[in-house]
Amino acid sequence: MLKLRDKEDKARDKVQPKNVYAPAMETWEIGRHSPEQAFECLLRWAAPGEGVVCFDYFDTLVVRQVAPEHTKRIAAALLNQLLHVGPSCAELYGRRQQLELQLCRQRADQGGEPEFDLAELARLWYEELQRSYPESLSRWDAEGFVRMILDVELAVEQNVQYPCRPVVDLARRLKQAGYTLVLASDFYLPGEFFRRMVTARGLDDLFTQIYVSIDHGAAKGSGRLYDKISADMGLPLSKLFMLGDNPHADIAMATARGLPALRVDNPAQRRLYEKWSATSLASPPAAVFDKRLPESGPFAEMGVSLWLFTWRLLRELLRNQVQDVVFFSKEGELLRQLFDNMQDHVLGHRPVHSHYLLVSRKATFLGSLRPLAHEDFHRIFNHYRDISLRDFLLSLNLEEGWCRGLCVELGLDFDTRHHNLPGHEAFRSLLASPAFAHAYEEGRRRQRHNLQLYIESLALDHRRRGLTIVDVGWKGSIQDNLYWSFDGEVAVQGYYLGSLIATETALNNRKQGLLFDDRPVPSPYFEVYNNNRSLFEMMLGASHGSADGYYTEAQWTELTPDPHRKVQRRVETPAGPLLVAVRDQPEERRLYEQWIVPLQQGYLRTAAALNQRIVLAKGYPPLDEWFARCHARMVFSPSRVEVDLFSRLYHLENFGVFEFTDFRVHEAIGLRRRLGHLRAVRRQPELLESGIWPPIILNRLGIGWYRHVDGRLRLRRAFSRRER
Repeated sequence: MLKLRDKEDKARDKVQPKNVYAPAMETWEIGRHSPEQAFECLLRWAAPGEGVVCFDYFDTLVVRQVAPEHTKRIAAALLNQLLHVGPSCAELYGRRQQLELQLCRQRADQGGEPEFDLAELARLWYEELQRSYPESLSRWDAEGFVRMILDVELAVEQNVQYPCRPVVDLARRLKQAGYTLVLASDFYLPGEFFRRMVTARGLDDLFTQIYVSIDHGAAKGSGRLYDKISADMGLPLSKLFMLGDNPHADIAMATARGLPALRVDNPAQRRLYEKWSATSLASPPAAVFDKRLPESGPFAEMGVSLWLFTWRLLRELLRNQVQDVVFFSKEGELLRQLFDNMQDHVLGHRPVHSHYLLVSRKATFLGSLRPLAHEDFHRIFNHYRDISLRDFLLSLNLEEGWCRGLCVELGLDFDTRHHNLPGHEAFRSLLASPAFAHAYEEGRRRQRHNLQLYIESLALDHRRRGLTIVDVGWKGSIQDNLYWSFDGEVAVQGYYLGSLIATETALNNRKQGLLFDDRPVPSPYFEVYNNNRSLFEMMLGASHGSADGYYTEAQWTELTPDPHRKVQRRVETPAGPLLVAVRDQPEERRLYEQWIVPLQQGYLRTAAALNQRIVLAKGYPPLDEWFARCHARMVFSPSRVEVDLFSRLYHLENFGVFEFTDFRVHEAIGLRRRLGHLRAVRRQPELLESGIWPPIILNRLGIGWYRHVDGRLRLRRAFSRRER
């Protein structure tokens, strides 16, 4: 047995030989003794290369933020989320305890270790659930269910663990000094999953071998695992050194086998575990979510709102047993990343497979239309009536050069915007043109066929199971385009951050806003999330341009060369390669790289922190008001920096009208006009309800300071209504 030295020990070194062991077992007390003192203790045992140091894992190398048993309660709560119907969290946890006890007794009766294998437990659990709740298990077969249970357990452990820095520092010092290190743990996760857990903590490079009791049928608690390590290493037991926290398994059984051992004692961790009384184990920790955000800076709360959307989306998809979900570009690029990260962090696997579809209103509109003789174009004219022939023809995704030439040939003004274009003589002349009719029908047929090929390349069995799509919102017109591209024969369910005046909804063309929705009645805190819809669109910029069309290789060669149009994706289909083109604008690229990317990186960090918090809270997020107040700070009480940043943003409209939209102030406004604007806004508050963010409108009116007054009024209205 070895003794960890204090200052008094160092003084006695003057009269004691270096390699004489002290008779009493000493404890390494974290916070009192340093890693250097522990290193000196090991040097007294053996020089580098003369033995193997065995490290325990739990409460030695890593510690948990919760009591050990609470990890199983968290896992039961997450399993309840995945099953969605069936036994409650408490029932799942209680049945797990019973199965654990049953398996431990069986192994002990057979002369083995009194342990359970979580994989074996999961197989028994599956059989029981299959008999009682078969509808809950439609997503998995038996082995898939086992894998899911192991993944969830691993995810929980990864979320609740953090390194015990002094012990990790010691391990790295020993490794650098030339010692051979192995990891030895009595645990119920198979080695494959245990190694993933160690890797996630960045500790895998330290150890030559990792021994998990359940893999070998031998535990430290009986001493048999020490025999296994000794045999594998070809060393006598006296050449193994054990370092761990468990007085029985790590110390008593090690020394009984002849191993020198050093106990790790962590008083701070012990006090934390003592707080987890039986009452606290039964309910989620109240302080897991608080008002301190993981990130600061402009529009930091957007990360919280995007996380809430992702959480609601995941729950909705699990509840509806959805196996595949399609995210629409461009906003869907970040949304998909947030969604996949949440599944990885919270569940440890991806029960819902995500896909990314390059779409836009322009790229999908023509293929969704009817033959020209039966088409009235109401789906564009309901939203854009005062437009030019250029706007109309480019919305049909016809080549601009050809369209301009056609209008010259017909004697029509290509660029001038007409009031009520569908009723204008120029529009009637266009429709009467045989050349237009031919181009329309040919383009409609090709784009519809190519879009269907593109969707079929995802192999989603969508004609039988339908499509589940995700986009930012608001009316859901791209969803409508896909729906009509299949002649309404493929059911489409759309999930959006927000849904506002959703168009063409039907039993098989459903739309739902998960942060805000105006139907059938406005959702809770509708005024908060609907206040600046453009902010969602701008913050969800993508690394690529807007989808511009779908072409075969032959069709691509026929297009007029365009420096802004490029192939973003090449899709292999039974009919041959399909080229998915995007329109990449340098202005948008600069905006994205300079301003949006840094903000999105912050949102990903925020989401990672909140993913951990939701695990610790057993899947119980704060009340809706907590999230709404976070978002309200951003839109009702923005800082000067945030208003200025938003004013710098701009985006390209590429359907209905084709122009850049920005939020800058374009003229100086004199004092008299500013006073007039202030009086008008106070008399008619509806002037600020045009759909543009009120602080931007006020800036343009020269009374930007009034945003403080307007924001306070909006904040009071939004939350006082809920209180009533």
